[in-house]
Amino acid sequence: MTGGPFDGGDVAELRAMLALSCRILALTGCVREITGHVSARIPGTDEFLVRCRPPQDPGVEFTVADDIHRVGLDTTNADLEGGYALPGEWAIHTELYRARPEIGSVVHGHPRASLLCGILGLPMRPIVGAYDPGAMDVAVDGLPTYPRAVLISDVALGKELAATMGESRACLLRGHGVVTVGDDVRDATVRAVKVETLADLTLRLHAVSPGPPAPLPAADVDEVAGFVSSRGAAATYASWTWDYYTHALGPRAHVARRS
Repeated sequence: MTGGPFDGGDVAELRAMLALSCRILALTGCVREITGHVSARIPGTDEFLVRCRPPQDPGVEFTVADDIHRVGLDTTNADLEGGYALPGEWAIHTELYRARPEIGSVVHGHPRASLLCGILGLPMRPIVGAYDPGAMDVAVDGLPTYPRAVLISDVALGKELAATMGESRACLLRGHGVVTVGDDVRDATVRAVKVETLADLTLRLHAVSPGPPAPLPAADVDEVAGFVSSRGAAATYASWTWDYYTHALGPRAHVARRS
């Protein structure tokens, strides 16, 4: 984003980033078919950009910038034009933003491995280190589980979810999916990918070995975490991972219109 006050060009850029986030999340299995959505605060305002559902929804994988709408916390479907609708679980976003003014982006998806780990009650432990520091951090930071499998379709349920998450940056929704938050769209998106990475490793280990896998020694976890934080590399890690998936999408990364 450019520096200084947030202007129309910045909003257009952020809208394009949210559309790209949807495509990255689809590529990595973090969203499925027509389920999943992403939002981001517009800096310096009380407004947000969010992936809304078009009248004929081809799926999150095919999100374009036109599907990203500028809204407020109290926006309703009646405020949207062109037959668009807010996500059915818009309360995930509104109540996390209300509860946590520090977060800049929210991702909700339905990834398979994370779903199965939640159903099986498998603990998400720091079982890898330098192999994938981002996946390790997910476990170190804590990954609570929201116990209900219902749609987060109203304010009361959104508040329950926000309370379950507390200060965590990721949460499993049992029998449902995941929610991640971040400083910005890249941060929240990459965190969702890393939750699914850790869940996939946990699930595969569970399939071949009885009992939960042993976590890494605390000294190893501290050393890997310190290696990253001492170089201020967290933002770079998220940015480079985002760039990798952008390149992996190829021509699908930036699509202005649906054909």
